[in-house]
Amino acid sequence: MHSSEFAGSGERQERLAAWVQFPRRIVLTLVAFGLALGLIAALRQPLLRAAGDLPGVGRKPDWSVSWMMQRPVSTVIGERLPNTLLLLGAALLLALLLACAASIVAVLVHYLEEKAGWPGSILKGLGRLSVFGAAAMPVFCMATVLISIFAIRLKLLPAVGMLTLGGPGGLGDRISHLILPAVALALLPATLTAQAVASEVTLPREHRGVRLWLAGLFKGLGVCLGQTGGLLGAAVLVELVFGWPGIGRLALDTALRQDYPVLLGVLSVYAGMILVGRLAAELFRWLERLVHVPVLDQPVTPWGRRAHRIWMVIALALLLIPLGLAAAGLTVDADDVLLFDAEARAKPPSADHPWGTDMLGRDLQARLLRGAAVTLGIAALIAVTVLLPGGLIGALVGFLTSRRTWWAESAADLVLLPADVLLFIPAVPGAMAMMLLLPRAGGTLRATWAWLGPVCALVLLPRAVRMYQTLWTAAPEQRRGLVLGLAGSGALLLGTLFSGLGLVAALDFLGLGVQPPTPSLGSVLGEALRLLPTSPPALLAGGAVLGAYALACLTAADALVGFFSSKEPLARLNE
Repeated sequence: MHSSEFAGSGERQERLAAWVQFPRRIVLTLVAFGLALGLIAALRQPLLRAAGDLPGVGRKPDWSVSWMMQRPVSTVIGERLPNTLLLLGAALLLALLLACAASIVAVLVHYLEEKAGWPGSILKGLGRLSVFGAAAMPVFCMATVLISIFAIRLKLLPAVGMLTLGGPGGLGDRISHLILPAVALALLPATLTAQAVASEVTLPREHRGVRLWLAGLFKGLGVCLGQTGGLLGAAVLVELVFGWPGIGRLALDTALRQDYPVLLGVLSVYAGMILVGRLAAELFRWLERLVHVPVLDQPVTPWGRRAHRIWMVIALALLLIPLGLAAAGLTVDADDVLLFDAEARAKPPSADHPWGTDMLGRDLQARLLRGAAVTLGIAALIAVTVLLPGGLIGALVGFLTSRRTWWAESAADLVLLPADVLLFIPAVPGAMAMMLLLPRAGGTLRATWAWLGPVCALVLLPRAVRMYQTLWTAAPEQRRGLVLGLAGSGALLLGTLFSGLGLVAALDFLGLGVQPPTPSLGSVLGEALRLLPTSPPALLAGGAVLGAYALACLTAADALVGFFSSKEPLARLNE
């Protein structure tokens, strides 16, 4: 058989794989959804055993009725569900609008860099740092910052609730309450979507035009809607901070009160909402593949290669910030963390207390530095734990997917099926449900130091698999093994570290992670929020430290992903 016949056969196989992608993914997604519902239902007996002897709950309880409220689960959830749908819809719409604007700006800056050289590279780097600085900050931290600035200091927008108590109500009042929660939710998915779209449309192509921008549009819609699970997980925190009466806040309340029928009902509703988002995302990913414009094998310009190296050095140098803060935290004396002074409560920064004090008169600098070391230590343990299994499974799936044949892609989907099932449960509610099955202290929902890391690692593992799979398929043909082994592993480690920081801090913020007297960044911010607006030093200092951690990890991961032909892998961590 001649080489032309081999090439023709390969093209036919690739076309066939492209056309069967959508129906195959639809079937397997529905199968994964059914298995996810089965997994949620299977939690009933373990939760019942973990609950012990609850008043009014027998050996065969009615799982269709709330144990605490004695009302049908469907009624309890139905009252809150429209509020969450409103928040989710507003966040998705805002994320798409922000991603569209950011993508256009990023493409223009890219072309400016090609024409102007180093001035364009400087503008590009500053733009990335400024956008990452806002987007990388954990959502509950960004929410408190938005409240402090726009609700408390400027008094432009309301801080909590859906409507003003005793106010006129109406559409305008509801929109004003919706703005800050939607912004807090939309920043990270918008940034990750814009990164993926800009990377797609700026690759060297055989020809440009409407078809290329259409592929970019489908890419953006697929990446953004694919993050529905990440948005729902973050919505639990946003609803708590802003007092938004949605099902995320309901899930937290029922978990704390051991009202498990409502909690499992919320998880099932989450799975249904994620199903809609994933089906829509699969449709747009399929359309993107059908209109795909071939990429030219064009070498990088000398300045482009030099600019990327400089950006790598800057991004990796930023990692010195969390390392330095963690090292400083290890040198803090334990007595300085616990010592309180009733006469120095909520004091601003001074010579004795450079970062101020909290409401118990404890030194914020000592608490935040020690808390930074604790949070980074747990997140690093999670990242190292996830690295090997996530890399191996992701490599297998990526190898099969890169074959571009229908049978290999079908085999890859079967290997991914367990990860697809777990992705129907958002990260924060999923971690909460797992903690309910663990030994608890004093009958309350709390994770011990030994369990917090493994719980978060299991939650993040399917997302790490998805990330490395996407890295494998986006690796350059030349030096594929070297790039995947060094840049790919580094990006997976730092990306998981970024996600682990956010998840650990979120659980600590909710009071479900590291417990007093040990401080952590999330717990310090949680204490500050409960005392808002009397604790601005704690909010500002804690937000700055946690934001610096997240910025350093996301920037370094982004720089390593720059060795690949796609920025979509970072968005896979937010699914």
